[in-house]
Amino acid sequence: MRKRIGVYMGEATATYAKVALASIYQRAKELNYDVFVLASYGSYGNDIMYTQGEISSTELAVFDALDGIIVCDDTFDIAGMSGILEERLKKYAKCPVVYLRAGKQGFYSVVIDDVKAMEDITKHFVYEHGFRDICFMKGKAEAPDAQARYKGFLNVMKEADIEVTEHMVFNGNFWRDKGKEAVDWFMEGRSTYPQAIICSNDYMAFSVCEELKKRRISIPEQVCVSGYDNTVEARQNIPSLTTINVPFNKMAQKAVDMIDNLVNHREQPVEEKIQTELVFGRSCGCGVQSAYKEWADMLHQIYVQQTQIQRIVFMTTELQGVYEEKEYLRVAENYAKNIGYKKFYICLCDENSRLENTFYSQNMILKRIFSDNQRTVECEEMFPRGELLPSKYLETDESQMYMMFSVHRQSKCVGYVAVIFNENEWPNSFLQAYLVALANAIEDASMHREVIGLEEIKKMYLLDTLTGIYNRRGYESKLRELYKTTKEDKRYLSIVSIDMDGLKYINDTFGHAMGDDALTRLARVMQKLANEEEVCARIGGDEFVMLLVSDSRDRHLEFSELFNKAISEEAELVKEKYPFGASFGICCINEEKNLPLMACIQMADKRMYTQKKNKKVERK
Repeated sequence: MRKRIGVYMGEATATYAKVALASIYQRAKELNYDVFVLASYGSYGNDIMYTQGEISSTELAVFDALDGIIVCDDTFDIAGMSGILEERLKKYAKCPVVYLRAGKQGFYSVVIDDVKAMEDITKHFVYEHGFRDICFMKGKAEAPDAQARYKGFLNVMKEADIEVTEHMVFNGNFWRDKGKEAVDWFMEGRSTYPQAIICSNDYMAFSVCEELKKRRISIPEQVCVSGYDNTVEARQNIPSLTTINVPFNKMAQKAVDMIDNLVNHREQPVEEKIQTELVFGRSCGCGVQSAYKEWADMLHQIYVQQTQIQRIVFMTTELQGVYEEKEYLRVAENYAKNIGYKKFYICLCDENSRLENTFYSQNMILKRIFSDNQRTVECEEMFPRGELLPSKYLETDESQMYMMFSVHRQSKCVGYVAVIFNENEWPNSFLQAYLVALANAIEDASMHREVIGLEEIKKMYLLDTLTGIYNRRGYESKLRELYKTTKEDKRYLSIVSIDMDGLKYINDTFGHAMGDDALTRLARVMQKLANEEEVCARIGGDEFVMLLVSDSRDRHLEFSELFNKAISEEAELVKEKYPFGASFGICCINEEKNLPLMACIQMADKRMYTQKKNKKVERK
């Protein structure tokens, strides 16, 4: 079997993650390694229970299954997550472990000289611009790279004999929500703005720029601003940012090379250092504002995001009241098509082998494999979690990168997914919401089975209490299922719209008990005529529907004759001798090739009302 590299990555949607992982995979593929990315989305607001579930990615892999491990330590924004992973690695990992971007004692590392990089950008303001009034926005206090960058700033300020006072330094968080607080802090006790504000990363620089704009302070004419990381947004920002370019691709590829050297017992230094580069933008006046040529792409991205929000709302709604595994996995398949996968594996925990104080079970069960060019594979395949996926599915012709995400409801993990993305596709916020919705559905189903029992749930949510046949919810669920399967199997699916004749007259003349009797009799007639796979439903007061399924197009013609005969025979059995009858209309979906599903339903209704109208004319 091909050797494996595991990559621990937080904030999977970030630009850095995309560049680093693409480079890791490119180099791993050249060296014939598979890559398993143990990914997380990071913190979610202040929901501590959700973040506990995200921490489960540190337990996802069994280290014995990996030949090397790369840790992107500074991508973990959940407090304590870095320490939890480090402790597990020290205790259990026997393979080479390389920390990327931030060194860690006791492990190999690929690092950048954050101190020198920040010295370069500070020297630019001090010596090239001649500034002495410079403020600094720090990153997260506990982050080693934040500490190193601050040290670089202090080194140059000391060298230039510039005093750094309390309100010249603000404790930021590496994100874009502290701009106002930072500028307020810098302006405490002063009337003029600083000549420059140096930020420990681009995101904080964006927030400072936005706040200065709100205050009508021009950049760079009144205040210069700089960032760090040279993100895509740094070039698109107005003004474009002066920043530090970190060659993530070189760092990532170097980490793979280090693992390959160690696996093959070649000499390898404990630390490799990669050089950064100062990039000039308009935010300090030394660079040019590149023309932004991607407005059309931005508008497209806005449209995509709006569409994704709509889809996850639809998915969440569709999963409400779904309590069978087959059903929530069907919904999961339907909406997974929006993720852009080549392969999509759903693995759920085996509750019978779950151990105490662990996020996952000892054995996992592969439930589904979705493919972009093949039919879905329905599985029930148990395998040791250490394999990550059953070994037979890992025997591919070329190296693959599997991105693995925990499926968890708050802090409880119910499984994980493994995704092989199509080229140019990447994890986004839709996938995060998708995983949350799926986890909620799985847990809801589990709780309802425990509290009520599956059959009782079916009765409550899917069956009509009077007649015992499906209600509207059950009918819609079966319609989606049969529409999909009959289309794939090239069978005939017909919709029969049925309406009780004269229900109001029966209720008013003979009483509601007889009206209920009539409705029950009609349901019984439908059940007698239905074949094993066919569906009977009451979807309203006197409204019924049947779904006919057959290999033959003659089924709906045969049904028309049988239905009228069965109604007449049932009418003879009515003791109170109220007028028992029903009208119907049929539309065979396969024969109405130019009509969408909803139009076929409407066509069946129209034909039913025509028959009902003709009966009234005949009686007159």
